[in-house]
Amino acid sequence: MIKIKNNSKLQKHNFACKAKNPVDFLLKFSGKNNSKRYKIISLILGAIFFIAVLPYIFMVIGFFLKSYLTVDLNKAAEIVISITGITTGLYFLIWATVTQWKIGDGTPAPNAPTQHLIIIGPYKYCRNPIEFGAILYYLGLGTGIGGIIVGITTCVLGFTVGTAYHKFIEEKELEARFGEEYVKYKENTPFVFPKIK
Repeated sequence: MIKIKNNSKLQKHNFACKAKNPVDFLLKFSGKNNSKRYKIISLILGAIFFIAVLPYIFMVIGFFLKSYLTVDLNKAAEIVISITGITTGLYFLIWATVTQWKIGDGTPAPNAPTQHLIIIGPYKYCRNPIEFGAILYYLGLGTGIGGIIVGITTCVLGFTVGTAYHKFIEEKELEARFGEEYVKYKENTPFVFPKIK
């Protein structure tokens, strides 16, 4: 039989193990009554990352692929794709963010999450309208800056990274926070691509 002499070491070890689980880490932020200032700062930092930094990284990869692939697309078509993607994407991003702020009493930032499950507004049409808006925005931005190859690459990478995060982390966190209510919502609402009701 093994006896543990110092229980505080065991508690520190258990905390370290929990910190390695992203879902448990995110659950620490739920239920907190964050100040308006904290939520605004979280929102601004998240917007900078998802609207500028992440698409820049994806576009660098797109430009690399563009040096090996060529697609002959009319410049006018690229302009239409760019303007449509950016405006539609930003529309969904802003609509979903405002809905989270007003209805959910939170933000899209994981450190300042909503306090209520949102199933109205853009969330009536799909569970992840922010990801839907982001991939449209990435397609438009990448196409406008570097052409269709860069746009498609940026869009596909955004979809892949966003889907991995939502499927493997966020969905588990939402199920832990909202239980059966989220499970029912998940069963009846599409993942990313909206269903028009």
